[in-house]
Formats: sequence, structure tokens, C-alpha cells
Amino acid sequence: MNIKKISWLTITYLVLVTFALVYLMPFIRSLVASFMTWEQASKYPPEWIPNPFTLDNYRKLFRLELFPRWILNTSLYAGIIVAGNVIFSSMAGYAFARLRFPGRDALFSALLSLLMIPMFVTLVPNYIIIYKLGLIDNILGLSLLGLTNVSSIFLMRQYFLSISNEIFEAARLDGCGPIKSFFYIALPLAKPALGAIAVYQFLGSWNAFIGPLIFLRSPENFTLPVGLTFAFHRSMWTEYTPIIAGSLVASAPTIILFIVLNKYLIRGIVVTGGKG
Repeated sequence: MNIKKISWLTITYLVLVTFALVYLMPFIRSLVASFMTWEQASKYPPEWIPNPFTLDNYRKLFRLELFPRWILNTSLYAGIIVAGNVIFSSMAGYAFARLRFPGRDALFSALLSLLMIPMFVTLVPNYIIIYKLGLIDNILGLSLLGLTNVSSIFLMRQYFLSISNEIFEAARLDGCGPIKSFFYIALPLAKPALGAIAVYQFLGSWNAFIGPLIFLRSPENFTLPVGLTFAFHRSMWTEYTPIIAGSLVASAPTIILFIVLNKYLIRGIVVTGGKG
């Protein structure tokens, strides 16, 4: 290996390590602050060694009576969102990719245009719809708004387009119709894309704040992000260090899911970028 190549590798790794540290810095700072008192955590310039080291923030967190209920609510909400997107987005993506029907391309273009509409524009109409259905302050009502997603449909369509036509043609010659082709051929081959959708939607729904804040009213129905803010918010101030500790505890499932489905996530992104 020549000197020039070694130099480029060294520079590349230094740049990558620098960017990694920059992105990890907020997490490291939060981890350190979770073992501090608020007085120390709010000092400027920031201190990086807890003095005194305290577990009071975690004690306050786990003493919350509704903390297990909030975790259950968040798990239920995230589970419904992930299941809905995996089922309905894969169906829609398959239809746009493999089925021919009048207006297919125009409908897909119209669907993609929804990505340009900010969430806050649809917030009031969605609230009215959920209110008319009598599902305000209900996890199910909140979940209905996210059962499918335009980005998920797009990702699934791109993945199904990347599958060779010969596979579906052979299945058709063997008497396999569109529905059987979807369940027995398309879905088993789409595990990377489904894994990517599961990760994205779980991260989004697990950390969702605006939707649960608006559509949920009772403390026992709150999700974890809203519940933590509710529990440690006072009339004149907010206890931020217990919220930081709760955020770190809440991030554990997302980190585990990313580690488990990391290979599917990367493969799904790479493959779906190959077809237009």
C-alpha cells in the first residue's frame, strides 16, 4: 500500500470519526446530564463529569405511577402504525408497480404530491374527522391517521419494480394470479423493504409528540413523550433532567430495533434507489 493511499485512508477515517462524534455529542451530553442535578446540568460552559453523581432523575422516573401505562400506550401505537404500513403500503406499492389499471401513473403522481403538503395543513381536518368518529383521546383514533404513509408506498413500489419481471411471468404461466403472486412471491422477496419501513415507522411513531399531544387528553392515555412532559412540567418551570433520563430510557427500544433490522434497512434503501 503506497503512501498516497494510506494518507487518503487516514484523512477519510478522521473525517468520518469527526462527523460521528458531532452526531453522538447530543446523546453523550444527555447521558451525562441524566446523572446530574439540574443546577449542574444547566451550567455554562457545560460540565462533563457529574459532581455529585446522582440517580435521582431515574428514581423520579420509575416512581411515576403512569410510566408503565405510557410505555404500553406507546408500544400499542407504534405497533399499530408499523403493522398498518407493512400491510397497506406493501399492497399499494405492489399495485402501483405490478398491476395495470387506468390512471395508475396519474394517481401515483397525485399521491407523491401529498409529500409537499406540511403536516400542519392537515392537522385540523384530521382532528375534525377523528372527533366525528368519537375517537378523540383514544390510541386507536390516533393510530388511524398513520396506518399508511406516502413514503412507505413509494419505497415499496420502488422495491417491487426492482424484482425481475421473469419471476412474475413464470408465476403467471403456472396459474398464479396477482393476489397469489403478491403473497407468495412479492412479499417474501421484499423483506429488506419491509424491514426499512418497520424501522422508519417505528422510530417516527415511538417518538411522535405533536399528534399525541393534540389527540390525547387523559394522562392515562398519553404516550411516553407526552407523558414525560406532562409529569415533570410545573406551573412556572420544568424539570428537564428527569425528562432527559426518560428520553434515554425511551430510546432503548429504537436502538435495539435498529441493531436487529440494520441489514434490512441498508439493503432496502440501496435497492429501492435503483428504479424509477
